[in-house]
Amino acid sequence: MAEVEKDPDLSDFMGTARKRFAAAAEDEKDLRLKFVQDLKLASPDGDDQWDPVIKQQREMAGRPAMAFPRCHTFVQQVSNEARQNKPQVKFAPRLDADKDTAEVYEGLARFIQYESNAQIAYETAIEYSAGGSFGYYRFLTEYCEDPDYDDADEDSIPQDLKICPVMDPLTVYGILVPTCFNRKPPFAFVIKEMTKEEYKVLYGDTEMASLPWVEAEKRADGWVGSDTVRIAEYWWCEEIKVKGKRRPKCKVKFCKINGLEELPDTRTEWAGSEIPIVPVLGKQMIIEGKPRVSSVVRAQKAAQQLINYSKSRIAETLSNSPIAPYMVANGQIAGFENMWAQLNRNPTPYLVYNVIDVAGRPAPPPQRDVQEAPIQSLSALVAQEIDDMKATTGIYDASMGAQSNETSAKAIGARQQSANLTTMHFLDNLERSFRQAGKIIEEMIPKIYDTEREVTILGPNEESKIVTINAEHQDEAGKPHHYKIAGNRVPLVVTMGRAYDTKRMETVDFIQELIRSVPTLAPILGDILIKNTDMAGADEAAERLHKMLPPQLQDQDEPLPPQAQAQIAQLTQQMQVMHGQLAKFTLEREAKVLEHHGKMAQISAQAQADMALEDKKLLTAVTVAEINTKAQNAADREADRRELEAQFHTQAHEVALQAMQGQQDQQMAAQQGAQQSQQSAQDAAQGQQATAQQAALQPQADAP
Repeated sequence: MAEVEKDPDLSDFMGTARKRFAAAAEDEKDLRLKFVQDLKLASPDGDDQWDPVIKQQREMAGRPAMAFPRCHTFVQQVSNEARQNKPQVKFAPRLDADKDTAEVYEGLARFIQYESNAQIAYETAIEYSAGGSFGYYRFLTEYCEDPDYDDADEDSIPQDLKICPVMDPLTVYGILVPTCFNRKPPFAFVIKEMTKEEYKVLYGDTEMASLPWVEAEKRADGWVGSDTVRIAEYWWCEEIKVKGKRRPKCKVKFCKINGLEELPDTRTEWAGSEIPIVPVLGKQMIIEGKPRVSSVVRAQKAAQQLINYSKSRIAETLSNSPIAPYMVANGQIAGFENMWAQLNRNPTPYLVYNVIDVAGRPAPPPQRDVQEAPIQSLSALVAQEIDDMKATTGIYDASMGAQSNETSAKAIGARQQSANLTTMHFLDNLERSFRQAGKIIEEMIPKIYDTEREVTILGPNEESKIVTINAEHQDEAGKPHHYKIAGNRVPLVVTMGRAYDTKRMETVDFIQELIRSVPTLAPILGDILIKNTDMAGADEAAERLHKMLPPQLQDQDEPLPPQAQAQIAQLTQQMQVMHGQLAKFTLEREAKVLEHHGKMAQISAQAQADMALEDKKLLTAVTVAEINTKAQNAADREADRRELEAQFHTQAHEVALQAMQGQQDQQMAAQQGAQQSQQSAQDAAQGQQATAQQAALQPQADAP
């Protein structure tokens, strides 16, 4: 935040106020700009979804700039969930509080919300946080509207605490940025613009009203415009040191200013210790030292703009596309020209044409020259951007009521719950604001309701009751009471719960949910459920269902006799003693269990150490065995190699011997063959010689 002076009680009080307002406006400038942009997207009318410059350019060129808003449905999904659940601040007194006084205190806190119609304030704030990124509600005090005080002096009229909605979050300055950094705001402004004429009517006795407007504009430094004057509620905190305490006490003061002066009779002191304006934020982050607050629709901006542009383009394409003409032959519609001329203005069930042209040749029926405009691709882009809008929020069709594949109630509820988880931080931030609101209520009650008076409170069953506070009195039964509220700040536990018009409605809703989860409880709780409804004949129906209960449950409403009550009291005392002994035994048992766990842990640690040592030994043995095995395998492989080598040499020697023997056998066979051939030749020669001799001797034998 910009540095400003911390002490407003200076001689230049208005100068400090103007500096603070300017600093707050500068700090919130970007957050407010994006807030406005988000709200325009979230608006269902869609008038401001186009950039003003682009829209003006398109309109001047005669081109459409149409809007098809979809973002508002996602905002409604979040805000309507709050409307449906009706969250409200709930209180429960702590154990150390006086029971009777705490009940009145709690009932008064309930009545403040009921009488203020606080639901409007809460729902307005979360709707702005979901649609724009932040919202507010605030606390004010109003004089009690009671006829008994009509003629009383204003100072003696008691006041009531009210919770009021902030209908325009942009009127609040100075709260947003400190809250983002989890700091209490040191000042705040709630502004209102009014016309100069209205200002003079309401504040005609001020210095500004007596000045020329030109002079007032100059001196007010931006608070006076051409037609309007800015009036602001100015809240600031003053730290006052309290003797004996280290932390200073914070006093909250208030007045109205116009930028030039403090308006008369408006300064007062707020009874609480913090400015009573409660913020409700959207998604909150700090980036590079600067706060960022976003809404549901922040991430949908680009998709929404593309949808607007694409559908405007579709409309523009359709409007600029001419109606496809009919292609006809010359003379084909002779005599029927009027019928064909009215075709595009007056639909007709049939058209008449000549089957021959002017040359007497047969002609086909006239046909349109159809050219499809590029609509399909633009429509696909629109569908894609719609899916992008769902993806950026995590809210899909089934979560928004559209039919899906889920058929069982459990599956449908799970699908809706998944969407609620993606937007749960908005409701969670509302609950955070309730803690601040609860503290304000808790702190203000003993300061606002500090006199003897009758007040209306709401009991646990939402029934109203009038009680007297800050005075001793007796009720209708004569029982004395003294509800001391003034100066008695009762510590309360602040939570968020669902608001019901009556306790009976809450009971019905709870029993219905219980029976829905456990259907077997319906016969047992049915009479209570029917009895708490507003339907006709509820009592008779509840009585019939009650008679159908088991006997042990039917008489539970009848009063017990004194003897039974005494026995129950005695048994209760015995049970209390037994509970004390049980608690003692439980503590002793837990001590022994812890001791046993310690010993077991020690034993377990030793066992783990021993197991680790054994694992190391086993691993070493396995490693040695593997090494020995590998060595033995290597030796075996060497022996095998040598044996194979010996076998190889033996076989080679045998082969060599066999080769030498073969050569000798071949030589011997060759010698024997040669000898046989020589012998055969000799035998043949001898045979031829013998034959020759016989032939020579034969003629001599044959001579006479």
